[in-house]
Amino acid sequence: MKELFSARALMCTSLLLFAVHATGLTGNGQSQAINFDLKDQNDRQVSVKFPSDRVAILIFGDRKGSEQIDGWSGPIYKRYGNNIYLFGIASLTGVPGAARPLVRRLIRRQTNFPVLLDWGGKVSKAYSYEAGKATVVMVGKDGRILSRRTGKATVAEINKLFREIDANQ
Repeated sequence: MKELFSARALMCTSLLLFAVHATGLTGNGQSQAINFDLKDQNDRQVSVKFPSDRVAILIFGDRKGSEQIDGWSGPIYKRYGNNIYLFGIASLTGVPGAARPLVRRLIRRQTNFPVLLDWGGKVSKAYSYEAGKATVVMVGKDGRILSRRTGKATVAEINKLFREIDANQ
């Protein structure tokens, strides 16, 4: 009976460890950011890897959510410039292949900064992007997801994000 209990305990522990690894949870309940490669609107490959030497802010948006991005990205860039990594990611799930060149050109004309194009939605899904809203994800230098916000930027939320960035630089 003792051996059976040990085998069960070992199996339960193994399943628990597998589940934690599969979901990306770290020991303190925070999620681990995933590495990814996407092309921007100018067809340049960009690799986003963790851990890194700076805090990273990932800002996701689809067509509707993109209307909320400037409210986040402007103040963040103005305050931190190149002291953090700031990535804009367009969630483009559902855009037909034939329309992609047109969408790429529109994004190229409408933006002055690189926008990573997530055509298949794999990266957006991995970071729990909510359609129709801006989603802001803060990743620490160690690769842990430290915070996540959705929707329009408010002064209170931006200031809270600034405090979190300052505490993790």
